[in-house]
Amino acid sequence: LRRGGVREVSGMAYPSRVVPPPARWQGEAAHVGVADYEPEGSDVFMRLYYPTLSRPPRRGPLWVPSVHYAHGMAHFLVDFTNPKRRWWQKLLARAAYLVGHVSNAVFDTIPATLDAPPRREKPMPLVIFSHGLAGTRNMYAALASALASQGYLVAAVEHRDGSASYTAIHEKHGVKHKPYVHTDGNFAWRREQIGKRVAELDAAVAALSSDAPPRNAFPGSRFDISAFHGLIDASRLVAMGHSFGGATVVAAAGGRPKPNATRIKRAVLLDPWTAPFGPCGADDATHPLRAAAAAKVPTLVVNSHGWGADLTPMYSHATAPWVEAEVEGTKHQDFSDLPLRMPTVAAKIGMKGSVDAARFFDLKLGLIDAFLETADRADADEACASAARAVVAQYADVRVAVKHP
Repeated sequence: LRRGGVREVSGMAYPSRVVPPPARWQGEAAHVGVADYEPEGSDVFMRLYYPTLSRPPRRGPLWVPSVHYAHGMAHFLVDFTNPKRRWWQKLLARAAYLVGHVSNAVFDTIPATLDAPPRREKPMPLVIFSHGLAGTRNMYAALASALASQGYLVAAVEHRDGSASYTAIHEKHGVKHKPYVHTDGNFAWRREQIGKRVAELDAAVAALSSDAPPRNAFPGSRFDISAFHGLIDASRLVAMGHSFGGATVVAAAGGRPKPNATRIKRAVLLDPWTAPFGPCGADDATHPLRAAAAAKVPTLVVNSHGWGADLTPMYSHATAPWVEAEVEGTKHQDFSDLPLRMPTVAAKIGMKGSVDAARFFDLKLGLIDAFLETADRADADEACASAARAVVAQYADVRVAVKHP
């Protein structure tokens, strides 16, 4: 059932219920649990999304966890530290985020159960997710929840490199509040951030793939990671990222792994922002795009219309299958939850394309599912491309350009 372009299930407007695309994911979607996890002894923080038998409550976890996160989002858009901003601009931005936070606290929750026990029917394939600039562990909750409803364990890292809209670091003597850091085009700093981000992905994967994952050190959380013993399958590790998170996945896939580290087996890049890497010379085999090409990691790239990242160095030297889909009528932030949860606001501020948000969400999930299903096949080069074209054919109302070797 669709009402005003938004699918509804059991009277609840999407994305208040997890709804997989019917053309690809058959069967009933599992309920979803979420838990905040900070492995003891590490400097990484993540939210886990996973299948559970627990029905979601009427009010799940808040999409914007606290007023600090609302402030961080406003700071990303306005930059409260910029002396060129007028006082009234800052005042309006603060008023807007306060109103937005109150509205979020009343209406905007994630359809999941906090700290629910995981479903124990079979191991959960591990997906590690890296957010874009000003993202958080909840910014892609719809995507993470949809994957979790199909049996995946999604670890959405909330990066502490200054690229999240806000994050809290709990130290011995109190809480260190870390809002978004504006860098004004300083790509040297962005490359340092990528190094920090890759280290966080490595730490998250190391903790979750351990035979005995470190206990949860996140203050106030009731989540016990020991409940996941024997349920995490990292053997076919999937790394996903949007924008700066896409660049993070590229760097992680092409990086030199530590001894006995779990390697990325498949990568999904959503509008990867590769500008911080700088240009790639014809003979620069150490460039992150060339290093990723040499890593033998099958890769799916889904781009919004006109996204300018040049992945030619990776494509032309690829040692594994790749497929790219560019979707007309979409914008960069269409990959996040913003157009789903705040479509009018997102459209007004230029963060939503003309394509129906729920329709694009279904298409994106279909492409991801088809890719994960075919990337391991012996004929993966052609199978990935054929599967992508078959998914696209089901969305005749959306123009998609598919590229492959």
